[in-house]
Amino acid sequence: MLISRPFIEHISVKSFFRSPAAPPYISLNFKELCAAVTPSRLFVIPQFDADIEREFWQERYRVLLSPLKWALALGACAFLAYILLDLHTGNASRTNALLRLPIVLFLFGLFHYLQYSPNAADKINGVAKLSAGLSATHLTAVLLIDGNPRYYQETWPALLPMYFFSYGQMFMSLRATIGFGWSTTLAMPLAGYWLGLSVVDLIPSILNLAIVNLFGVCTRCQLEAYARNSFREKRKVEIIAERKTRFLRQLSHNLRQPLQALSCYASVMETACREPASQHLQHIAGRMGFAIDELNRAVNHILDIGNLENGTQRPLLTSVDINLLLSALENQFAPQAAKRGLKLIVHLRQSPPYSVQSDASILSQIIGNLLDNAIKYTDSGWVVLAAVKTGQDRLQIHVRDSGPGIAIDVQGEIFKEFVRGRRRNNDPSAHGLGIGLAYVATAIQHLPDHELALYSKPGRGCDFKLTLAIAPHCQPAFESPAATGDFAGRLVLIVDDDACMLDALSCQLQTWGCDVQTAGSLAETRMVLADNVRVPDLLITDFYLSNQETAHDIIAAVHADCGPVPILVLSAEGIGEEDKARWPAGTHLLRKPAKSDVLMATIVKALEHKSTDSQSK
Repeated sequence: MLISRPFIEHISVKSFFRSPAAPPYISLNFKELCAAVTPSRLFVIPQFDADIEREFWQERYRVLLSPLKWALALGACAFLAYILLDLHTGNASRTNALLRLPIVLFLFGLFHYLQYSPNAADKINGVAKLSAGLSATHLTAVLLIDGNPRYYQETWPALLPMYFFSYGQMFMSLRATIGFGWSTTLAMPLAGYWLGLSVVDLIPSILNLAIVNLFGVCTRCQLEAYARNSFREKRKVEIIAERKTRFLRQLSHNLRQPLQALSCYASVMETACREPASQHLQHIAGRMGFAIDELNRAVNHILDIGNLENGTQRPLLTSVDINLLLSALENQFAPQAAKRGLKLIVHLRQSPPYSVQSDASILSQIIGNLLDNAIKYTDSGWVVLAAVKTGQDRLQIHVRDSGPGIAIDVQGEIFKEFVRGRRRNNDPSAHGLGIGLAYVATAIQHLPDHELALYSKPGRGCDFKLTLAIAPHCQPAFESPAATGDFAGRLVLIVDDDACMLDALSCQLQTWGCDVQTAGSLAETRMVLADNVRVPDLLITDFYLSNQETAHDIIAAVHADCGPVPILVLSAEGIGEEDKARWPAGTHLLRKPAKSDVLMATIVKALEHKSTDSQSK
């Protein structure tokens, strides 16, 4: 910390009277001096390597394509206006006007080329150099052909718009721009001198052109420095985002795979503990399964928030049947509410509208998080889930509870990551990391026409209101999808390159009565199919496998050997819409880690789709 001293005290020290140290002797030869005063050094213009330099100019040319086209059009119109004005005033004959007309046609031709050429952005540098050089040459040539010295004072100011054109934008490289400016500043006075003007007569034009060029060089250097700095910062952000995306993808795979295996093993253990000899372990198995489900939910929320923010997970807006969604959520959360002694009340729609426009998966997670939050925060009473029409094209989903409520001054805080309520911090029965509502807030930001509002007072409970757009009319559906099924004797082929995951899922399906075959690659899949005496009833495959193999390869091999087979893609990573579009009709997708009841319900759907196809045939 610096402490100021009084002036008298300051000058009393010996160092005050000591002569300042001589600056170090700097020796520069003429070549180094010239290099030190180049525009790139004077204006600190960032320099890139060859690849980055090419990307920088490609991006600049895409931005500058439209301004260059209109600059050419305006330049052609300006030349044409001067020609017509000279004809009108009698300063030019028709022959002279015809000699000056080609530059107008040439500039319009360049405009037409940039307008319709598919590779116009790659030609901006050449087009800009050509148009500027020929325009300046045209002015000089017309002046020399006329041979009248008095036209010089009318001609040289026409260079000024060209300087604004070249210095004010980055159509040409910095070297080409400076070369054009100073060469025309030299050529125009030489043409005037050739016509017989004295040096004294030329001094005003020389000074004006030189001053404009000096300011132009400064402006252009500052413009290029700013553009390059902006591009460099943008590249840094893109690289960080790319690294974050790659990290999340790797993290997603490395976490979801073992979590899916844990979920499968927990389901097998829970089933085994129902036997009379192991009933004393049933409680422990149930608690372990519950802890794994909570861990799965927390990991999914963290990864989904990251995927939404970096654009890896993009909402797919479709028509979502609200009654089916609410019924599924009721089946999912009714046991959790009953365990806490709460009454979960779900009001299905009895009249249109029955559907909303949203992403079915994200919407289910949003409402599920709101329900989970309401159940965990409510000590006694009820939780209500209902859908109410609030306008011509709006439906509002309410999640209300009889809990303690939230004070107004902290309502904005609950949507931040890792924020938990005071009661939950002191309640060991209320699990979670405080990221459920953070996911809700992030998801709402990425879903169009979705709004979330909260009404709450201490002691009055909470009412979360999710407003979304109504989808086109569809018939009501009140029944929830089947959650269980009889899989005895069903042959299931599982393909996954993770041996632990393969073993865990095999154990779970065998516990449900399935006959299971496994493979870890495309080659192993073909060997299993070659030994088969019956067609598999279901194919369950990971999407990304080793050796750059994907589910597309597995599906093609199975269909080529067995014909159409129901397919369930069980993947730890997000899958793009282009890949989904290549799947056969009726293919189902689940993200790892999937809970056992969700996995069972999806398998039932896939097998039902097969039976429906068989009946239709």
